[in-house]
Amino acid sequence: MSVELSDVARNADLVVKERSTQPRIMLGHTSSVLAAAFFKDGRRVVTSSSDKTLRIWDVQTGALVGAPFKGHKGWVRSVAISPDDRRIASGGEDKTIIFWNAENKQMILEPLAKHTRDVNSVCFSPDGKRLASGSSDCTVVVWDAETGAVLATLPHDSLVLTVVFSPDGLKLASGSKDNTIRVWHTSDAEVLLKFNAHQDRIRSVVWSHDGQQLVSASYDQTVKFWNSSDADQIGQPCAGHTAWIYSLAISFDDSFIATASWQALEHTTWVGCVVISPNGELLMSGDGDGKVRLWSIKNILEEYSAEDRLKEELDSANHDALSTPLLPDIAQSDIQSRNESESSDNCDITSNHSSETHIASSTRTFPSLFDNLPMNTAVRNACIAGDLHAAEEILTQEIDTDGDNCDSHASRSVVMARNSDWDQALRDADNSIAIQPSLMGCVSKGIALCGKGQLWDAMEAFDLAFTFATRDSMTINLLLLIKAIVLFNAGRHDEAVRRVQDLTITCQHLDTLPCSVVNSYLHVQLANISFENGRYLEAAEQSTEVLITTLTGLSLHTALCEPRLKIFTVLFGWDLDSLWRTVHQQRCDAFLRADQVIEAVESYQYMMRMINGAEKTSCLGWSTTFEQDCIARCVVKGEEAVVTNDHARAIQLYSAGIGLDPSYEPLFVRRGKENLGQNLYAEALSDAEQVIELNPSSYTGYELKH
Repeated sequence: MSVELSDVARNADLVVKERSTQPRIMLGHTSSVLAAAFFKDGRRVVTSSSDKTLRIWDVQTGALVGAPFKGHKGWVRSVAISPDDRRIASGGEDKTIIFWNAENKQMILEPLAKHTRDVNSVCFSPDGKRLASGSSDCTVVVWDAETGAVLATLPHDSLVLTVVFSPDGLKLASGSKDNTIRVWHTSDAEVLLKFNAHQDRIRSVVWSHDGQQLVSASYDQTVKFWNSSDADQIGQPCAGHTAWIYSLAISFDDSFIATASWQALEHTTWVGCVVISPNGELLMSGDGDGKVRLWSIKNILEEYSAEDRLKEELDSANHDALSTPLLPDIAQSDIQSRNESESSDNCDITSNHSSETHIASSTRTFPSLFDNLPMNTAVRNACIAGDLHAAEEILTQEIDTDGDNCDSHASRSVVMARNSDWDQALRDADNSIAIQPSLMGCVSKGIALCGKGQLWDAMEAFDLAFTFATRDSMTINLLLLIKAIVLFNAGRHDEAVRRVQDLTITCQHLDTLPCSVVNSYLHVQLANISFENGRYLEAAEQSTEVLITTLTGLSLHTALCEPRLKIFTVLFGWDLDSLWRTVHQQRCDAFLRADQVIEAVESYQYMMRMINGAEKTSCLGWSTTFEQDCIARCVVKGEEAVVTNDHARAIQLYSAGIGLDPSYEPLFVRRGKENLGQNLYAEALSDAEQVIELNPSSYTGYELKH
């Protein structure tokens, strides 16, 4: 049958804009949701988070059930529920495993502490008598779930990221960063299978409920199916993802699987976990914002079927210009009987859209967000120059002339936020959105709300901003960076840094310079916070880490001045032009305040070798003061070393001071005396001659020489 293009387009638009699959959003965690598990009764679900807690949710009401579980000292990376629903096991960044009473939320045993690194995965055996854990220490440990005793330790060649018992409890499968899956016999720890399953680390492994197949998900962006007896691959991989797969779940009737990746199921950040309810009716997903969403699987699959039919109609009409609507990231598979064509068509129903987006975006450079921010040039330049008064005056005149100009209100909101006038910034942002909703309006509102301490409201404003990104991955990535910066400014430092680092890894196929620069700047700010709080050695180490791991390899003297990065200056006042010099100065000052004088001198000398003449001139006042302070500390610390008879240390300190100022006679005198006392006559003579050269009338110089 023939299909009119206008009718198909209209119908497709309705599918996207009038979804029936609206999830229930549950708020409670204050940081990323990393793992989850349904109780067998299907009425409750437990989640774990980087906020160091576990929480139980009532599925019917979406409400929290009681207070959170507290006991872990770091991120809680994994959670499992015993078959009788009475106990919960959790493992985390603090290297421990904790058994909890599911009802009163009290610890049943003292935390189990055999692992030496993060516990990434935990799983109860089907009879509830054993618990398996996988860790970044490259081991799988099998525990007695009643006593906490270690029953077996199973080695991997790299980090173990997932462990799961077979349905009969006779086997245990584990997946690792070394790209392998291993299947163990649980009675004697014999390795039954070991095979290279993916081209990157294996993040999740599950069994089919008859135990005949394994399903694995990997950072190589694929899902694969395996015969659990001989490791033969079944069918073709599901290969539609364009980012890492973090989590995998299988329905209890083996009729479909669900995977979690970047921005799946209408999430605006990465999705850390997905689980399916025992009756197969609900899907729960948790994301990097700490939000938990509950979905009706029936509605999702019905929507998929409707949109798939629309796609077929579009294809039959041969209208290639009309793209398929973006669909939920659900992989629908018949695990018991699948042929190759079914797997390629149904494994990831976003694959066509994703691949088209990737091809289109790879042919152009990372755009400046200025392309989407309608701020006039005069205002932009004033913001970059730091002349916020001039920028405000220009925008106020524009608003007085045309009060219905939404762009002027949004731009003035940014300027007022730079001035920390959060109330006026929010009024301007609200006015802009009231006139006409826009990306700039939502961004400015998010910044203003965060400045007022209304973090959840700010996140909602940023979520709305994504609706104006027109599915352009590069604009979305830049919005995610802005969102991370706002979180950092609100005090969510670890969360913000982790988001940027995750984004950097996820966007390797794009231009990562903005991610790298933001990552560097945030780490410099962390070092500055440590410095201001008197943690000088920590600040020095953080600054060194920035130089080694984030700024190394970047052509910063040119890259940091790129116009497309000035968006961060306009929005947040960042001084990127001097970032290279700033981190060096910060490192030097931190070492000096930490009384690591020699390290301070070496850092300073390295900095002077690395910066150009213009930069040396611009920091002349600082460098003069720093040299004077360093020399003074070299003298003091050198004298302290002499008192404790640490003469080698004294010589080293005096030499460091001389390296800063070869014309400072007292340092040569002190070093000469120490060299003489250590019978280093040649060195002492050289110091004496230097003293005489600097001061021909020096009695001490001649005394040292003779």
